[in-house]
Amino acid sequence: MATRSEQEQRRKTLRPHPARDQIVDAMRSYGRPISPTRLAEVTGGSIGSVAYHVRTLLKAGVVELAEEGRVRGAIEHFYALVPASAADLNDPLIGLQRLCGALTVPDAAGGYPQPIALDDPARAQLHKLLDTLRPKVQRIVRDTAKRAAATSARAAESAVET
Repeated sequence: MATRSEQEQRRKTLRPHPARDQIVDAMRSYGRPISPTRLAEVTGGSIGSVAYHVRTLLKAGVVELAEEGRVRGAIEHFYALVPASAADLNDPLIGLQRLCGALTVPDAAGGYPQPIALDDPARAQLHKLLDTLRPKVQRIVRDTAKRAAATSARAAESAVET
């Protein structure tokens, strides 16, 4: 098992990946330990791919082995998010950076992109941006819900008429 400092170093160099983001989101939503098999069902990924990404997250200290259980003669592992990393993963500014592909900056020497930590002025600017964006997103979602409800009502009326 990697030491805490090794995990911290791996977490710093962990590059964004859509499958890992989806796995972390599923784990956060599930709220309790979950197996790679179940994660594959939820995310639609293959068990091999999901297991690989869970191992990557485990090595980086983002998830931890929470429990093991026997299933049809085999041992099934259940993983949970590590509370210390959950704070970073739930930070809306980190989510915004991830969404915009801005978690890293190009390396000056041409190597791998480097993770960037936001300073206080940057955090203030991004919070201000989120405050202006949030009502617009909420309005769009409400409008979508209204359209979906209207479509369902029309479909129900149509079914009754036939």
